[in-house]
Amino acid sequence: MLHVDKVDSHQAEKIHITADGLEEWRCYTFVLRLHYDRGTYASFCVIQSDSLGIIDFARDAPVRGMYHDVDPMGLFLSLEPTQSVRPGHFFKTYDPNTFYYTLQLLNDSEEKIDEINLKKHWKHPLVAQINVAENGLYGALFKPPGPGPFPCVVFIPGSNGMLESGYAAVLASEGFVTFTFAYYAYKKELPKSIPEVDIEFFGRPIEFVQNLPYCNGKIGLIGQSFGGLTANYLSTKYHQVSAVVALNCSAAFCRDSAVMRENGKPMDTQLLDEGMSDFVNGVLVQRPAFKNLYSKLTPTTSIPWWRASKDTAYRIVQCYDDMLVDGVPSRDNICQNLRDTGHQVESELVPGGHFLYFPYFPHHGIIFNAQINLMWGFGGECYQHSKSQETTWTKNIEFFRKHLGGGAVIPDWDREKKVVLPERKEKKSSLSFFDSGFRTPNFEILVSDVGF
Repeated sequence: MLHVDKVDSHQAEKIHITADGLEEWRCYTFVLRLHYDRGTYASFCVIQSDSLGIIDFARDAPVRGMYHDVDPMGLFLSLEPTQSVRPGHFFKTYDPNTFYYTLQLLNDSEEKIDEINLKKHWKHPLVAQINVAENGLYGALFKPPGPGPFPCVVFIPGSNGMLESGYAAVLASEGFVTFTFAYYAYKKELPKSIPEVDIEFFGRPIEFVQNLPYCNGKIGLIGQSFGGLTANYLSTKYHQVSAVVALNCSAAFCRDSAVMRENGKPMDTQLLDEGMSDFVNGVLVQRPAFKNLYSKLTPTTSIPWWRASKDTAYRIVQCYDDMLVDGVPSRDNICQNLRDTGHQVESELVPGGHFLYFPYFPHHGIIFNAQINLMWGFGGECYQHSKSQETTWTKNIEFFRKHLGGGAVIPDWDREKKVVLPERKEKKSSLSFFDSGFRTPNFEILVSDVGF
């Protein structure tokens, strides 16, 4: 019945789903569940078998469901939270998790006729994780197998300042040495808030990576949201940076609560006009506040692009459905300034919301932000956003390989032939897809501690 070529795969790896032994020209339902300790995410599609009783996801488009085109990974790209997930919850990215899934095949009477469990590793099983805690630098280093030398990438955290190991783990699995770190509110030695942080602190993780005996001398930075903005700014201070990828970031610091110190004093900032923000069905839409922001920038509130090395290359990726940052003027401002200063820059404007992460990471249209105590709109339609995560990830990897070096070729691991769900995840997945349905936001339940 059901066949999956790799039931045990890496997070960014595509898999091939087929089914055979079916009745010819009959419709069958496929249900995918992602088991998570905070609830279940699910997707479904209905596909008609051919004259031989075969369905091939790489060939056949759904007749209905949560995606519509031929797409081998369509079920993974269209996962949405069910009622078991509290509205506003943000999927945790602090540790390099393994995603566990169940794929089910149902007949046209919605009776289950086959089932397969799957798993996806955020961290390639052969990549080593080395936790770092030295002289106030707390981070996680991910190293591919072998002596190197390797190109190195530093993942710059967002405005929550926490140690987000997830992205770095997936990136390391593409053959790069990656490092990420915390910069405030993590240990007592670190500052308690962003305005207490000296931006010079970020030089320490860059130098730490540069001094690794297996670094090839090429260092890249990548960041999402506030992390992307910070990565851009850091490239103007540290000329050992060869390449920067900035995802859905503002073109300048624009909040007094999210601006650091430089040379011992607060950085000059052109503040957002928060009064221009809007609420849609109780969700904060911040994008309108960017309408006139960049026209007001001065030389002291703009990123000093002229300081950056002409050898540093940039890739700017923005989503035009982002409800948090206005992606179009942000991209235009950054790219125009980089062209004016003679830098290499490529840009991409794609459909999607604010949190553009690695492939098959669940889409988040809204999150509860504890810092401002309300629902914050991220935006984006689920499938299109997830597709953008898939396609931009590939281009980000190609960009780093071009400007940092090819990266290591990591050998395959001894993949499991049959996946057994961890016991605690089986207990969380007892609701049927059709009984649990998809959640409608209930704004009386506000949970999460995420801030960007």
